[in-house]
Amino acid sequence: MKNLLLLLALLCFPLFLIAQNLNGSFKIDIDGGYVKPTEGYGVTPGVVLTLEPRVYISDYFTAGLRLEGALIGYRPEYEDEYFSYFGSTTLTGEYYFGKGKNRPFMGFGGGLYARHFILEDYSGESLYTSDYGRIKLGFFGRAGVELGHIRFAGSYNVIGANFSYAAFTIGYVIGE
Repeated sequence: MKNLLLLLALLCFPLFLIAQNLNGSFKIDIDGGYVKPTEGYGVTPGVVLTLEPRVYISDYFTAGLRLEGALIGYRPEYEDEYFSYFGSTTLTGEYYFGKGKNRPFMGFGGGLYARHFILEDYSGESLYTSDYGRIKLGFFGRAGVELGHIRFAGSYNVIGANFSYAAFTIGYVIGE
């Protein structure tokens, strides 16, 4: 019986260790939240969804790729327009303050943004997207805190097409 308890203790011991070095560790953030346009004609608040795989460059810095979609309300100029959609693919970097499970961070990123309007076709039977979706360069800054595997963040996105929006998200961190 003593040997069985010793073997069980030795097998469970690695579960209670905290890694000393995060270099090369991989994690994925899945976030959702509220988006508030700060510039742009006819837009109203909406929702945002984000998927961001990242890798630790050091214990304090991560680099990643953010894939984000923001569905923004739209007060139409014409009656057949419904809402506006932003899609973005950006490179990101984040700096973490501290090494514990609960730590604040600041980040930045830049990349490509595309905007589309969802419209009704002329017959009124189906929806289609506008051809407005030209790709624009943009950048963002963000700050937040990770509390274990829960992540709270606020970001401000500036897009070259004279449009910007703030996003406030809560998410879950897989990995680390």
